[in-house]
Amino acid sequence: MPKMPENKQKTGFRGPSPDVGKPYQWKKGQSGNPSGRPKSKTLSDAYRNKLEEPVPNDSEGRTWAELIAEAQVRDAVRGNVQAAREIADRTEGRARQAIEFEDKTFANAFERMTREELERYAATGQLPDWFPRNGVNDTDNQ
Repeated sequence: MPKMPENKQKTGFRGPSPDVGKPYQWKKGQSGNPSGRPKSKTLSDAYRNKLEEPVPNDSEGRTWAELIAEAQVRDAVRGNVQAAREIADRTEGRARQAIEFEDKTFANAFERMTREELERYAATGQLPDWFPRNGVNDTDNQ
């Protein structure tokens, strides 16, 4: 069996030369899409633009947004709870909702945490070593 010369390449496809396409590659620091993705007009943008427009033939020169706000306030004053809730949500932020635990293990564990443990948990997400994992390890489950 003849011996292969040392400078002979092994058989099999090795891919194209690394220089293929080099003149067409992006230069360092150059973007392939300098303008970025084209901006499309979304429905939200259309609503915002329309709400900023003045209402035609309005003697007070109000915008559509002002007209809607007035109607919402009027409804809330007349007792429409949903309108009042919408106004409160928009102006003060949504009210926090309580979470109830069916299994009291975690609720009890959080109540037992010291102020320092609670602050560490709030800052880092790190629970104390004694804290129950997966609802187990807690002896006083009530």
